[in-house]
Amino acid sequence: MKELLLLQSRIQELTAENEQLKQILAMGNTLCMERNMEKMLPLMMKEISSLLDADRSTLFLMDWERRQLWTKFAEGMDSDRIHIELKMGLVGLCVLTKKIVNVAYAYNSPYFNAEIDEQTGFRTESVLCAPIFDQKQEIIGTLEFINKRSGVFTREDEEKVTRFADGISAYNYSQIPDMKRIKVEIRAFRDELKCERCALFFLNRENGEIRSAFADAIEGWDILLNLNLGIAGLVALTAEGIIIPDAYEDSRFNRSVDEQTGYRTRCLLCVPLKTLSGEILGVIEVMNKKNGVFTTADMDHLKSLSSYLSMFLENAILFNEQTRQFQSVLEVLAASIDAKDSLTAGHSSRVAQYTVGIASELGFNEDDIDTLNVAALLHDYGKLGTDDQILKKQGRLTPEEYEHIKQHVVNTRNILNKMTFSRKFKTVPLLASMHHERLDGSGYTEGLTSADIPFMARIIAVADVFESLTTNRHYHNPLSIEEAFHILDQDTGTKYDGNVVCALKSYYKEIIPKSVS
Repeated sequence: MKELLLLQSRIQELTAENEQLKQILAMGNTLCMERNMEKMLPLMMKEISSLLDADRSTLFLMDWERRQLWTKFAEGMDSDRIHIELKMGLVGLCVLTKKIVNVAYAYNSPYFNAEIDEQTGFRTESVLCAPIFDQKQEIIGTLEFINKRSGVFTREDEEKVTRFADGISAYNYSQIPDMKRIKVEIRAFRDELKCERCALFFLNRENGEIRSAFADAIEGWDILLNLNLGIAGLVALTAEGIIIPDAYEDSRFNRSVDEQTGYRTRCLLCVPLKTLSGEILGVIEVMNKKNGVFTTADMDHLKSLSSYLSMFLENAILFNEQTRQFQSVLEVLAASIDAKDSLTAGHSSRVAQYTVGIASELGFNEDDIDTLNVAALLHDYGKLGTDDQILKKQGRLTPEEYEHIKQHVVNTRNILNKMTFSRKFKTVPLLASMHHERLDGSGYTEGLTSADIPFMARIIAVADVFESLTTNRHYHNPLSIEEAFHILDQDTGTKYDGNVVCALKSYYKEIIPKSVS
């Protein structure tokens, strides 16, 4: 009798699991039909609401400048974008604590903010909120689900929404997923389909090849395959998924990888990864299903899941293209400054090189180093408005000419303030325009003292002086490295920050062997 009860309980569990898998598969099929993220987001939110049996769902994103959360998507609301203060409500609590918030009855919680209910006439009861993080584990928003129809949100619901939040994190609005994230997603595919191994291949049409970006259990191998050989190549060429029930009995199967690795492929399933426009990015391949062979249902499931991965990869490509484009624009801007005077050509890029080197020696993080690099490249951009005759004058400047030269700092800030920088680079105009300020207040144009000069600006200041001293100018011949460091040492602590000067020396010692070799 006991065994019968256990069997019945297990059947009920499997039935529930089967229903859940059907829901997930149905959700994947729905999402697979829509690849535009702005259109897909409402679908994703509604599908997960259905999976959680919730009345409504909302995606809030952070606006750190205003210290507010705003609605990227709000199910059941026809109103415009909603803004709420970070400190308010259960959503704010979720962001501030960076933890799941699960409340059975909202009006009993001291953190609940009833303002939106009052505005909309909706009555909130149970609430489940999950934080969304970027790749650096910095919080960028939260998911909120309201009023579970069958009672209250459970621990199982928390696990579901956490997984969904991870998916949103991979497509977030500030960071792009890296290969570490992609590997996690691929392994999730493998576990969903209950198979032994999985691999991701990128397509290179120019070379007629596909190359492994990730191969489960044989990481470190660089697998390079001819596009015209094997199942992966065939899928990449035809853009159609393929199921192989018995690999060694199929003439299309290429055994070379098995021969290299010692692994025996029994059955496999391979589907293409496509961009929004239908361009093939690569293929994803899963091998050796543990409980039989792959089915058309597995094919549909993998296609649905791979739509997420395709979106992530396309975003990564677009992000890299935008990054390269941004860098090329910066280089063109810096070159336009150098074009003013052939004698100082390369000044901006060398100042940026020294600035980045100093910051690296001081242990700055990647984002701050990127900001410093941009600010250093553009620090002299205001010289575009400087009179050429004064800029190239040999000999001592008159007081009036010197005042004109000093205006390039003001011009730099005014010009850069008109440019639209992302949040990461918001401080560029300020930092770029402070490179002539000195700790003792003897600099220009504001005559700031140490307490008012940002440390990052002090780095650019030292890099700028060092580059100017060691290269040819209209008003002096280049000094030796030792002479330049001697001048910096004389003014260390009065004009220049001692920590920055020390870091420059350390950096320069490192690059001398490289420049000689």
